[in-house]
Amino acid sequence: MKKILAVIVFSGLAGLANAQTNKGDWMVGGSVGLNTSDKNTEINFSPTAGGFVINNLAVGGEFLIDYTKNGNNKVTNFGFGPFVRYYFTNSNVQPIVQGSVGYISQSIKGTFSSSTNNGSHYFLGGGAAIFISNQVSLDILMGYDHTKYSDFDGSGGFKLNIGFQVYLLKHQVARIRGEK
Repeated sequence: MKKILAVIVFSGLAGLANAQTNKGDWMVGGSVGLNTSDKNTEINFSPTAGGFVINNLAVGGEFLIDYTKNGNNKVTNFGFGPFVRYYFTNSNVQPIVQGSVGYISQSIKGTFSSSTNNGSHYFLGGGAAIFISNQVSLDILMGYDHTKYSDFDGSGGFKLNIGFQVYLLKHQVARIRGEK
């Protein structure tokens, strides 16, 4: 009897976890980072928003705001662009793959000079969305991150990103829009 009850409860939880990645649902969230050391501070914020165009496939947009101060040098990055994310399972821990590409602008202000650089940025990686509730996930992504500024060689490498997403179900989005 206990095994049957456990299977029913697990099946119900798995069904709930899948409910937030259906066509018409939305996701909003992002990540925040802070890194401090001797005479060095880095703060970044990357909000995201997207909609599920088919079950398990979200398409949306993301922004990047990054500020770094190293001694007397200050670097500000601002970027934006689209992303695509695919969820593989219907469990409380869902493997995901994500790709993004976008525009990035960098402003550098130092003691003796200032400059602005524009370029492109892309990320391709995978990880997991760990659902801590029915509509909130902790996202862990890792992959290859590359940035190329005009007139400069591009650079890239491994990136680990930890963030969160809040999922709005189709009927919740309709209610927000004033639809029934």
